[in-house]
Amino acid sequence: MRTNRSLAAAVALVSCTLVAVAGSTTAAAPVTAAAASGPACTFTGPAIGQLVLAVSPGEQVNISCTGFPADHPYLLVEASLLVAIDPAAQPLLTGQVTSVAGVEAAIAALPELNPLSIELISSDSSGDIDSNYTVPSTQPPDPNATCPPTTEELNSGLIGCAVAMIDPESGGAVTTGTFLMNFKGQAYFPPSPTVAISPTRVQLGQKVSVSDAPGAKTFWWVATLQYLYDSLGGNAAGSGSIPVTIRSGGRKVVSDASVTPASYSDEVFTPPKLSGSFLAKGRGRHLVNVTLASTLLGLNISNMASAKITVTR
Repeated sequence: MRTNRSLAAAVALVSCTLVAVAGSTTAAAPVTAAAASGPACTFTGPAIGQLVLAVSPGEQVNISCTGFPADHPYLLVEASLLVAIDPAAQPLLTGQVTSVAGVEAAIAALPELNPLSIELISSDSSGDIDSNYTVPSTQPPDPNATCPPTTEELNSGLIGCAVAMIDPESGGAVTTGTFLMNFKGQAYFPPSPTVAISPTRVQLGQKVSVSDAPGAKTFWWVATLQYLYDSLGGNAAGSGSIPVTIRSGGRKVVSDASVTPASYSDEVFTPPKLSGSFLAKGRGRHLVNVTLASTLLGLNISNMASAKITVTR
């Protein structure tokens, strides 16, 4: 799991989701798309693609872009990734937003976005951007939407805070200019999840329950990334649970177990939750491996946790 490829997949997912959310501030304006030649941006801080590493409040992130319209304004705003899983964020803003004031009002209506973080930049006569964004020392109005995210949010799959670039003339977000911030002292990856099974001594064919370990502080964060990916693609399955695969003693078993992704509603954050059961198979004492695997943006990523079981006749 701990590879730059997997990290890049996670970054792309959450960044693109923030672009989709920002783009939804207007029903009519599409997300700004790259032209055939493609506008392109790089970020230094240092950075891996659109992930800027180890930032601290007050530091500056350099944004260097080419291929944009000449002499065009853009707006940058910090966002907690809670905005991507809060159903209340989706319908708040409707209509055509075609001014800086209108976009600022839209941002102010979403408490997971930080209105004090807004910076205006502009491309030059050649369509290039060379600007520095100051990492905010302020926070979004929602007290749960902290930057950096809380440990619980990070462990649930919300792996940083985004800075969305928005075109104030169209109301749409600019994918290539949006980046994700990893904060100093924050892990690049959430830790592995947990699993508990009950009972741990069973007979062949007996139903065994699976859940998160009691008092778990780490979670099945791939489920949250899958939710973001499905939601971005307009897949209704993004609102439901995601099945896991269970192997007992190396044998795949019949299971109805699944993970509910992280959610946020009425200022209450709920981490991903594993629940369900499987039918015991294979006599003896062995490991039960629970795996949640997804292929996102062409990359295979997974969570896995194990527990011991004894199966008798």
